Amino acid sequence: MITLEPQPAAKVRRPRVSLHVLRITLVLHAVMIIAQPIAAGYFLAGNVDAIAPHTAVGGTIWMIAMLQTVAAACYTLVGRGRIWPAVVSPILVVAEFVQLTYGHLQNFAVHVPLGTALVGTVIWMAVWSFRPTARLNRREAKR
Repeated sequence: MITLEPQPAAKVRRPRVSLHVLRITLVLHAVMIIAQPIAAGYFLAGNVDAIAPHTAVGGTIWMIAMLQTVAAACYTLVGRGRIWPAVVSPILVVAEFVQLTYGHLQNFAVHVPLGTALVGTVIWMAVWSFRPTARLNRREAKR
């Protein structure tokens, strides 16, 4: 007589630590990038001293994006999470460096719309990182 015993389910590897690190960098990135239009608004309203924090934060945001790129690569490679954060993050590094350059050149025709796109993208990524689908590995996410 053959008895069929239930086989233990194979352990599914999901991003955990790498997702937490990615979340931390995304939240830090989002907080800093949200501060930028606020400081710019104060400057445009006549507070000329507000340009100093806008410049200082702008000079560090792209470095936070570099940390985010490392965290996203770990999330993708080690945690076997989705691939797109590891693709979008280095694009953000380049875009934010371009943003910094055009800000220093005072080319607001590029600086303002690019800044708007960057704020939206970073906030979108930060919100996504807290959604349940961010915890899924690549195979589970395809289903």
